[in-house]
Formats: sequence, structure tokens, C-alpha cells
Amino acid sequence: MASNVPLRRLELRIDVSGALPHRPGVHEVALTAWLPPAHRLGPAPLAIFASPGGGYTRHYYDIQHPGLDGYSEAEHHASLGTIFIAYDHLGVGDSSTAAIADYSVADLAAANDAAVREVVARLAEGRLTAGYPTLPHLTRIGIGQSMGGCVTIAMQGAHATFDAIGVLGFSAVHTTLPQRNEADRVRAIAAHAEIGNRPLQQISVEESSRQVVDFVYPFHWEDVSPVLLDADMAGGYPLRQTAPAWGSLTVPPCAVTMMTPGVVAMQAAAVQVPVFVALGERDVSAEPHGEPGAFRASRDIELLVVPQMAHMHNFAGTRELLWQRIQAFGERVAVERLG
Repeated sequence: MASNVPLRRLELRIDVSGALPHRPGVHEVALTAWLPPAHRLGPAPLAIFASPGGGYTRHYYDIQHPGLDGYSEAEHHASLGTIFIAYDHLGVGDSSTAAIADYSVADLAAANDAAVREVVARLAEGRLTAGYPTLPHLTRIGIGQSMGGCVTIAMQGAHATFDAIGVLGFSAVHTTLPQRNEADRVRAIAAHAEIGNRPLQQISVEESSRQVVDFVYPFHWEDVSPVLLDADMAGGYPLRQTAPAWGSLTVPPCAVTMMTPGVVAMQAAAVQVPVFVALGERDVSAEPHGEPGAFRASRDIELLVVPQMAHMHNFAGTRELLWQRIQAFGERVAVERLG
């Protein structure tokens, strides 16, 4: 990674209340943008919009910890000339949380779509920050990890937000957490199916989390730095009493519904743009090679199963393999889109 490339970093907050007319009050999405120097953008400028998994914030894409380097996916892409923008879902991190119990997956998708479109408009017109060029032909790639993968599918299926999407660590068929013991895995699947099918106001993240015996095994490969592992899990998960910079103290209850079979099957089937599906060797899909079949309307689907990687991809020792493939996917789509 070209770490000596100067990057501009912006903190943004966008009012998306207009996308949620049925939800009273003000609803805002928090975003962080990493902007490479204008001369690095190239003839086919590319922006990657990234959303996190449950219990994590947009800073999952920019993991910084004393004594450890090379964990910032945002810096990796931006150093290669790609605009990288990470954002918190409503109910997560620095985004609005007042209506957290009421937000549905559709709400999160609508709000994220509005936030992305506003940022794209500002970039197109040169209004995002002073001195940055107008980018009317910017290619937009949306990636999401775990919960973010689910919402990214919902965004694309319902709103056609992006020119291509990357679904990372989420199964469009049925997301299930691997466990050390098969009986524990099966028991959690049954419990999540029952809880996730309740009316939203009756869903408890705390109750759902109690159904999982072990979060470390599905989330982190054995080579993850003990220092980083402790920082990630010390405050509890998914209900964190304390959180690292990349962790969220809040998780919207609708996240539990994402563990039910086919929760965004209709939206996935409606996706027509290129799709990149990536899973770790130990991840949430029982049949990784069946995942492309969920995207029946797309004619361009890539599948990557990353070795020695568990569910939380950006902690893994093999994380740069994933980042390189995301970058290559985005660059290809951008070039093909502009002809």
C-alpha cells in the first residue's frame, strides 16, 4: 500500500429525514470520506461506499490500534486513487439512534440511499469540499460487511443506489453463525428463526445474543493479534458495555431479522448490476458456492472465499487479499461502465 500518498479526510453528517416520512423527527447519517489527491483519480474515477456489520461502526474500515499497522481498508483503497466513504446505519455509531427500536431494514436502506445520493451529488458538482474537482461520471460501488451486506442488497434491490455491489460476510440465502459444536450452531439457528420472525417491537438483541454460545470462533481466525482480539471483545458483544473506536454501543433490533432465511431474497433477485460476493473460510454461509444464485438478474457475479479468514474480515491476516480483489472489481466495473 502506498502509505505516503497524502489523503484528505472529511467527517460528514447528512439529514435523511426526507427518506423516512413515516418516522417523526430528524434522522441523520454519519459518514467519513477519504479523498485521494485529484490527480490520482484517473480517467475512470471510482468511489466505494462501505457500511459495517452489527455491533460495529464505519471505523471498522479504518481500524487503528497502538502498535499495529495495516488494518485500514479505507487507506488501502484511497492510496490507490479510489474515493472511500464509510457510513453508519441509522441506529449505529454516530448516526441517529432515537428511533432505534422502530427502524426496519427498509428504513436503513432508504436512509443510506439518501445519504449516498447526496454525497454523490456533491462530488458530481464539486461541492463536497473546496478544491476538489467535479466528478459527474463517478462510478459508485457499494460494499457492506455482515449487516451492511444485507442492507446493501436491500438498497440496491429497492433503490438501485450503486453501479455495482460487494456483499461481504452475509448470505443472501440464510445467514448463520458457525460454532465449534454443531449442536450449538443448530440450536442458534432455530432460536434466531423464532425471534427474527416476531413483530419488530418484540425483538430483543439481548435475547438473540444469548442464543450464541461463542462469538470469537465465528468472528476471528486463530492468527488474529491477541491485542486486537481483546480490544474488540473486552467490552462485550453484541451488546457492548464499552466499545473500541470501531465498535458500536447500539445495534438496531432489525439486525436480528437478518438471521432469518431469505430476509432480502426478493431484493437480491432484483439486483441487475455486477455483484462481488466475498466470504471467509469460516463464515456465515453454509454453501458459499450457492450464493451467486440469489442474484438471478445479475449477469456479472464474482465469488471469493478467502483462506484463513473468519467473519470479521478486516481483522484477518489475509485481509489484503480481499481488499485487492475489491479494488480490482471496482476498477473493472468503472472502466467497463465508461466504455
